[in-house]
Amino acid sequence: MKNHFPNSTATVNLGQAKENLRKIKEIVPHQKILAVVKCNAYSHGAVGVSKSIEDHVDYFAVTNLDEGIELRMAGIKLPILVYGVPTYETAAAYVTHQLTATVSHVTHFSILMDGTSYHLNFDTGMGRIGFYPEQAEEVRNLAVANQRLICSGIYSHFATAGDPGSDYVNRQHEKFKHILKSFTEIPLAHMSNTGGATIYKDLDQFDMVRLGLGIFGYNSGNFRHEWLDPVLTWSSVISQMRPIKKGAKVSYGCTWSCPEDGYIATLPVGYGDGVTRSLSNKLKVLINGKFYQQVGNITMGTTMVYLEKDKINVGTEVTLLGGKSWNAHDWAEHAGTNVHEILTNISERVVIQYS
Repeated sequence: MKNHFPNSTATVNLGQAKENLRKIKEIVPHQKILAVVKCNAYSHGAVGVSKSIEDHVDYFAVTNLDEGIELRMAGIKLPILVYGVPTYETAAAYVTHQLTATVSHVTHFSILMDGTSYHLNFDTGMGRIGFYPEQAEEVRNLAVANQRLICSGIYSHFATAGDPGSDYVNRQHEKFKHILKSFTEIPLAHMSNTGGATIYKDLDQFDMVRLGLGIFGYNSGNFRHEWLDPVLTWSSVISQMRPIKKGAKVSYGCTWSCPEDGYIATLPVGYGDGVTRSLSNKLKVLINGKFYQQVGNITMGTTMVYLEKDKINVGTEVTLLGGKSWNAHDWAEHAGTNVHEILTNISERVVIQYS
Protein backbone atom coordinates (compact mmCIF):
# COMPACT_ATOMS: atom_id res chain seq x y z
CA MET A 1 0.00 0.00 0.00
CA LYS A 2 1.27 3.45 -0.92
CA ASN A 3 1.48 5.83 2.00
CA HIS A 4 1.41 9.29 0.44
CA PHE A 5 -0.07 10.90 3.55
CA PRO A 6 0.90 8.69 6.52
CA ASN A 7 -0.87 9.12 9.84
CA SER A 8 1.97 7.61 11.85
CA THR A 9 5.61 6.62 11.53
CA ALA A 10 7.73 3.82 12.95
CA THR A 11 11.34 4.96 13.29
CA VAL A 12 13.82 2.07 13.37
CA ASN A 13 17.26 2.73 14.85
CA LEU A 14 19.53 0.39 12.88
CA GLY A 15 22.55 1.36 14.97
CA GLN A 16 20.76 0.14 18.08
CA ALA A 17 19.88 -3.12 16.34
CA LYS A 18 23.58 -3.70 15.69
CA GLU A 19 24.41 -2.80 19.29
CA ASN A 20 21.86 -5.30 20.63
CA LEU A 21 23.33 -7.89 18.32
CA ARG A 22 26.85 -7.11 19.54
CA LYS A 23 25.83 -7.54 23.18
CA ILE A 24 24.21 -10.91 22.55
CA LYS A 25 27.21 -12.11 20.52
CA GLU A 26 29.37 -11.45 23.59
CA ILE A 27 27.29 -14.07 25.43
CA VAL A 28 27.60 -16.64 22.62
CA PRO A 29 30.98 -15.75 21.06
CA HIS A 30 31.58 -19.16 19.50
CA GLN A 31 28.21 -19.64 17.80
CA LYS A 32 27.05 -18.55 14.38
CA ILE A 33 24.14 -16.10 14.37
CA LEU A 34 20.89 -16.65 12.51
CA ALA A 35 18.81 -13.46 12.32
CA VAL A 36 15.07 -14.15 12.29
CA VAL A 37 13.40 -11.54 10.07
CA LYS A 38 10.00 -13.17 9.62
CA CYS A 39 6.80 -11.10 9.48
CA ASN A 40 8.66 -8.15 7.96
CA ALA A 41 11.28 -8.38 10.71
CA TYR A 42 8.59 -8.07 13.38
CA SER A 43 7.36 -4.92 11.58
CA HIS A 44 10.83 -3.35 11.53
CA GLY A 45 11.20 -3.81 7.77
CA ALA A 46 12.82 -7.06 6.67
CA VAL A 47 14.77 -5.69 3.72
CA GLY A 48 16.10 -2.62 5.51
CA VAL A 49 17.08 -4.53 8.63
CA SER A 50 18.63 -7.45 6.72
CA LYS A 51 20.76 -5.19 4.54
CA SER A 52 21.96 -3.35 7.63
CA ILE A 53 23.03 -6.43 9.62
CA GLU A 54 24.05 -8.82 6.82
CA ASP A 55 27.74 -8.33 7.58
CA HIS A 56 27.15 -9.09 11.27
CA VAL A 57 25.27 -12.41 11.00
CA ASP A 58 25.69 -15.77 9.27
CA TYR A 59 22.15 -16.76 8.33
CA PHE A 60 18.63 -15.41 7.99
CA ALA A 61 15.30 -17.12 8.66
CA VAL A 62 11.79 -16.34 7.44
CA THR A 63 8.37 -17.92 7.78
CA ASN A 64 7.48 -18.51 4.15
CA LEU A 65 8.86 -18.48 0.64
CA ASP A 66 7.54 -15.04 -0.28
CA GLU A 67 9.53 -13.52 2.58
CA GLY A 68 12.66 -15.33 1.42
CA ILE A 69 12.18 -14.33 -2.20
CA GLU A 70 11.75 -10.70 -1.14
CA LEU A 71 15.16 -10.78 0.55
CA ARG A 72 16.80 -12.42 -2.48
CA MET A 73 15.28 -9.85 -4.84
CA ALA A 74 16.66 -7.13 -2.56
CA GLY A 75 20.18 -8.55 -2.96
CA ILE A 76 20.63 -10.53 0.26
CA LYS A 77 23.30 -13.21 -0.35
CA LEU A 78 23.50 -15.10 2.95
CA PRO A 79 21.71 -18.45 3.41
CA ILE A 80 18.00 -18.05 4.17
CA LEU A 81 16.15 -20.77 6.08
CA VAL A 82 12.41 -21.02 5.44
CA TYR A 83 10.52 -22.32 8.47
CA GLY A 84 7.35 -23.17 6.56
CA VAL A 85 6.31 -26.56 5.21
CA PRO A 86 7.35 -27.27 1.59
CA THR A 87 4.74 -28.38 -0.94
CA TYR A 88 4.78 -29.59 -4.54
CA GLU A 89 3.67 -26.09 -5.58
CA THR A 90 6.58 -24.39 -3.81
CA ALA A 91 9.35 -26.94 -4.35
CA ALA A 92 10.90 -25.29 -7.43
CA ALA A 93 11.16 -21.90 -5.71
CA TYR A 94 13.67 -23.23 -3.17
CA VAL A 95 16.10 -24.05 -5.98
CA THR A 96 15.33 -21.01 -8.11
CA HIS A 97 15.98 -18.57 -5.27
CA GLN A 98 18.56 -20.65 -3.39
CA LEU A 99 16.48 -20.90 -0.24
CA THR A 100 16.99 -23.52 2.47
CA ALA A 101 13.94 -25.68 3.14
CA THR A 102 12.74 -27.13 6.43
CA VAL A 103 12.18 -30.88 6.25
CA SER A 104 9.79 -31.87 9.04
CA HIS A 105 7.88 -34.83 7.56
CA VAL A 106 8.87 -37.94 5.63
CA THR A 107 6.96 -36.76 2.53
CA HIS A 108 9.22 -33.71 2.20
CA PHE A 109 12.12 -35.84 0.97
CA SER A 110 10.14 -36.72 -2.17
CA ILE A 111 8.58 -33.27 -2.58
CA LEU A 112 11.82 -31.27 -2.77
CA MET A 113 13.75 -31.02 -6.05
CA ASP A 114 17.31 -32.20 -6.67
CA GLY A 115 19.96 -29.91 -5.21
CA THR A 116 17.70 -28.33 -2.58
CA SER A 117 19.45 -27.43 0.66
CA TYR A 118 17.47 -28.25 3.79
CA HIS A 119 17.54 -28.38 7.57
CA LEU A 120 15.88 -31.19 9.49
CA ASN A 121 13.39 -30.05 12.12
CA PHE A 122 12.70 -32.17 15.23
CA ASP A 123 9.88 -31.59 17.68
CA THR A 124 11.34 -31.96 21.16
CA GLY A 125 8.32 -30.44 22.90
CA MET A 126 7.02 -27.44 20.99
CA GLY A 127 4.18 -29.48 19.49
CA ARG A 128 4.09 -27.50 16.28
CA ILE A 129 5.88 -29.23 13.39
CA GLY A 130 8.82 -31.60 13.18
CA PHE A 131 9.85 -35.21 13.45
CA TYR A 132 9.47 -36.88 16.84
CA PRO A 133 12.68 -37.95 18.62
CA GLU A 134 11.82 -41.64 18.18
CA GLN A 135 11.95 -41.13 14.41
CA ALA A 136 15.65 -40.22 14.46
CA GLU A 137 16.95 -43.43 12.87
CA GLU A 138 14.17 -43.50 10.26
CA VAL A 139 14.94 -39.89 9.33
CA ARG A 140 18.65 -40.61 9.17
CA ASN A 141 18.03 -43.45 6.73
CA LEU A 142 15.83 -41.22 4.58
CA ALA A 143 18.47 -38.49 4.54
CA VAL A 144 21.13 -40.98 3.46
CA ALA A 145 18.85 -42.39 0.78
CA ASN A 146 18.09 -38.90 -0.58
CA GLN A 147 21.55 -37.53 -1.23
CA ARG A 148 20.16 -35.74 -4.26
CA LEU A 149 19.20 -33.20 -1.56
CA ILE A 150 21.72 -31.32 0.60
CA CYS A 151 21.25 -31.66 4.35
CA SER A 152 22.94 -28.53 5.69
CA GLY A 153 21.51 -28.32 9.21
CA ILE A 154 19.29 -29.69 11.96
CA TYR A 155 17.25 -27.82 14.54
CA SER A 156 14.60 -27.82 17.21
CA HIS A 157 12.81 -25.07 19.13
CA PHE A 158 12.41 -24.33 22.83
CA ALA A 159 8.85 -23.78 24.04
CA THR A 160 9.57 -22.08 27.38
CA ALA A 161 13.00 -20.45 27.10
CA GLY A 162 11.66 -16.90 27.35
CA ASP A 163 11.69 -16.94 31.15
CA PRO A 164 14.15 -18.33 33.73
CA GLY A 165 13.75 -21.51 35.75
CA SER A 166 12.01 -23.81 33.28
CA ASP A 167 12.83 -27.49 33.70
CA TYR A 168 11.05 -28.06 30.37
CA VAL A 169 13.95 -26.27 28.66
CA ASN A 170 16.39 -28.78 30.11
CA ARG A 171 14.23 -31.74 29.08
CA GLN A 172 13.96 -30.46 25.51
CA HIS A 173 17.69 -29.80 25.41
CA GLU A 174 18.49 -33.36 26.48
CA LYS A 175 16.15 -34.77 23.84
CA PHE A 176 17.86 -32.75 21.13
CA LYS A 177 21.33 -33.81 22.28
CA HIS A 178 20.22 -37.43 22.07
CA ILE A 179 18.81 -36.89 18.56
CA LEU A 180 22.11 -35.38 17.40
CA LYS A 181 23.89 -38.66 18.11
CA SER A 182 22.22 -39.99 14.96
CA PHE A 183 23.32 -37.02 12.87
CA THR A 184 26.98 -36.40 13.60
CA GLU A 185 27.76 -35.56 9.96
CA ILE A 186 25.38 -32.58 9.78
CA PRO A 187 27.49 -29.39 9.96
CA LEU A 188 25.03 -27.05 11.69
CA ALA A 189 22.85 -27.73 14.75
CA HIS A 190 20.76 -25.01 16.37
CA MET A 191 18.08 -24.77 19.04
CA SER A 192 18.28 -21.55 21.08
CA ASN A 193 16.23 -18.45 20.45
CA THR A 194 17.03 -15.16 22.23
CA GLY A 195 15.84 -16.51 25.56
CA GLY A 196 17.72 -19.78 25.21
CA ALA A 197 20.93 -17.95 24.34
CA THR A 198 20.74 -15.19 26.97
CA ILE A 199 18.90 -16.76 29.91
CA TYR A 200 20.03 -20.40 29.71
CA LYS A 201 23.67 -19.57 29.12
CA ASP A 202 24.96 -22.74 30.80
CA LEU A 203 23.39 -24.98 28.17
CA ASP A 204 25.25 -26.20 25.10
CA GLN A 205 24.32 -23.63 22.46
CA PHE A 206 25.41 -25.99 19.66
CA ASP A 207 26.66 -24.42 16.41
CA MET A 208 24.24 -21.52 15.92
CA VAL A 209 21.65 -19.46 17.82
CA ARG A 210 18.54 -17.87 16.33
CA LEU A 211 17.98 -14.24 17.27
CA GLY A 212 14.78 -12.41 16.44
CA LEU A 213 13.34 -10.22 19.18
CA GLY A 214 16.77 -9.86 20.80
CA ILE A 215 18.04 -7.87 17.84
CA PHE A 216 15.07 -5.54 18.20
CA GLY A 217 15.59 -5.01 21.93
CA TYR A 218 13.27 -7.54 23.54
CA ASN A 219 13.23 -10.98 25.11
CA SER A 220 10.61 -13.47 23.98
CA GLY A 221 9.02 -14.04 27.41
CA ASN A 222 7.95 -11.86 30.32
CA PHE A 223 11.54 -11.53 31.54
CA ARG A 224 13.10 -8.22 30.53
CA HIS A 225 16.77 -7.69 29.71
CA GLU A 226 17.56 -4.17 30.84
CA TRP A 227 20.72 -4.20 28.72
CA LEU A 228 18.72 -4.54 25.50
CA ASP A 229 17.18 -1.37 24.11
CA PRO A 230 14.12 -1.35 21.82
CA VAL A 231 14.90 -0.35 18.26
CA LEU A 232 11.49 0.87 17.10
CA THR A 233 9.69 4.08 18.13
CA TRP A 234 6.15 4.55 16.85
CA SER A 235 4.74 8.06 16.78
CA SER A 236 1.69 9.90 15.48
CA VAL A 237 0.21 13.38 15.92
CA ILE A 238 -2.85 15.01 17.41
CA SER A 239 -5.31 15.37 14.53
CA GLN A 240 -8.00 17.13 16.54
CA MET A 241 -8.21 18.74 19.99
CA ARG A 242 -11.53 19.75 21.57
CA PRO A 243 -12.87 20.79 24.96
CA ILE A 244 -14.79 18.12 26.87
CA LYS A 245 -17.23 18.51 29.75
CA LYS A 246 -17.39 16.55 32.98
CA GLY A 247 -19.55 13.43 32.53
CA ALA A 248 -19.22 13.31 28.73
CA LYS A 249 -18.82 9.83 27.24
CA VAL A 250 -16.16 8.80 24.71
CA SER A 251 -16.19 6.18 21.93
CA TYR A 252 -18.18 3.01 21.23
CA GLY A 253 -19.76 1.43 24.26
CA CYS A 254 -19.38 4.59 26.36
CA THR A 255 -16.79 2.89 28.56
CA TRP A 256 -15.27 6.16 29.82
CA SER A 257 -16.75 9.26 31.36
CA CYS A 258 -14.84 12.51 31.64
CA PRO A 259 -13.98 13.15 35.33
CA GLU A 260 -13.82 16.94 34.97
CA ASP A 261 -13.84 19.66 32.34
CA GLY A 262 -10.73 19.59 30.17
CA TYR A 263 -9.55 18.72 26.69
CA ILE A 264 -9.57 15.59 24.59
CA ALA A 265 -7.25 14.76 21.70
CA THR A 266 -7.98 12.47 18.79
CA LEU A 267 -5.09 10.57 17.18
CA PRO A 268 -5.46 9.31 13.58
CA VAL A 269 -4.45 5.73 14.43
CA GLY A 270 -6.36 2.76 15.81
CA TYR A 271 -6.47 -0.99 15.84
CA GLY A 272 -6.36 -0.95 12.03
CA ASP A 273 -2.83 0.36 12.44
CA GLY A 274 -1.91 -1.93 15.32
CA VAL A 275 -2.99 0.01 18.43
CA THR A 276 -4.31 -3.05 20.25
CA ARG A 277 -7.99 -2.65 21.16
CA SER A 278 -7.52 -4.56 24.41
CA LEU A 279 -5.42 -1.61 25.60
CA SER A 280 -8.53 0.58 25.65
CA ASN A 281 -8.60 2.71 28.82
CA LYS A 282 -5.21 1.27 29.79
CA LEU A 283 -2.68 2.70 27.36
CA LYS A 284 -0.63 5.77 28.20
CA VAL A 285 1.05 7.85 25.53
CA LEU A 286 3.77 10.49 25.72
CA ILE A 287 3.15 14.09 24.61
CA ASN A 288 5.68 16.85 25.26
CA GLY A 289 7.42 14.69 27.85
CA LYS A 290 4.25 13.95 29.85
CA PHE A 291 2.17 10.77 29.98
CA TYR A 292 -1.53 11.03 29.17
CA GLN A 293 -4.27 8.45 29.52
CA GLN A 294 -5.90 6.91 26.46
CA VAL A 295 -9.67 6.89 27.02
CA GLY A 296 -12.69 5.12 25.57
CA ASN A 297 -12.57 2.12 23.28
CA ILE A 298 -9.83 2.33 20.65
CA THR A 299 -11.48 2.31 17.23
CA MET A 300 -10.26 1.13 13.85
CA GLY A 301 -8.73 4.41 12.80
CA THR A 302 -8.76 6.66 15.87
CA THR A 303 -7.55 6.72 19.46
CA MET A 304 -8.66 9.28 22.02
CA VAL A 305 -6.48 10.75 24.75
CA TYR A 306 -7.59 12.81 27.77
CA LEU A 307 -5.38 15.87 28.06
CA GLU A 308 -6.78 16.94 31.44
CA LYS A 309 -6.50 20.76 31.61
CA ASP A 310 -3.70 20.92 29.02
CA LYS A 311 -4.56 22.61 25.75
CA ILE A 312 -2.16 21.05 23.23
CA ASN A 313 -1.98 22.11 19.59
CA VAL A 314 -3.09 20.01 16.65
CA GLY A 315 -0.05 18.52 14.93
CA THR A 316 1.85 17.92 18.18
CA GLU A 317 3.80 14.64 18.11
CA VAL A 318 2.55 11.74 20.23
CA THR A 319 4.83 8.81 21.07
CA LEU A 320 2.76 5.64 21.13
CA LEU A 321 5.41 2.98 21.52
CA GLY A 322 9.11 2.94 22.31
CA GLY A 323 11.46 5.82 22.97
CA LYS A 324 10.65 7.20 26.43
CA SER A 325 7.06 6.00 26.19
CA TRP A 326 5.75 2.51 26.94
CA ASN A 327 7.63 -0.22 25.09
CA ALA A 328 6.25 -3.46 23.65
CA HIS A 329 6.74 -5.28 26.96
CA ASP A 330 4.50 -2.69 28.64
CA TRP A 331 1.89 -2.97 25.90
CA ALA A 332 1.95 -6.77 26.09
CA GLU A 333 1.65 -6.80 29.87
CA HIS A 334 -1.41 -4.55 29.87
CA ALA A 335 -2.99 -6.19 26.81
CA GLY A 336 -2.53 -9.75 28.06
CA THR A 337 -0.47 -10.90 25.09
CA ASN A 338 3.20 -11.16 24.08
CA VAL A 339 5.74 -8.81 22.55
CA HIS A 340 5.63 -10.72 19.25
CA GLU A 341 1.96 -9.94 18.70
CA ILE A 342 2.31 -6.28 19.69
CA LEU A 343 5.10 -5.69 17.18
CA THR A 344 3.76 -7.76 14.30
CA ASN A 345 0.33 -6.12 14.64
CA ILE A 346 1.82 -2.82 13.46
CA SER A 347 0.23 -2.61 10.03
CA GLU A 348 1.49 -1.60 6.60
CA ARG A 349 -0.40 1.69 7.03
CA VAL A 350 2.44 2.72 9.33
CA VAL A 351 5.44 4.11 7.42
CA ILE A 352 8.85 2.75 8.40
CA GLN A 353 11.82 5.11 8.38
CA TYR A 354 15.41 4.35 9.42
CA SER A 355 17.77 6.31 11.58
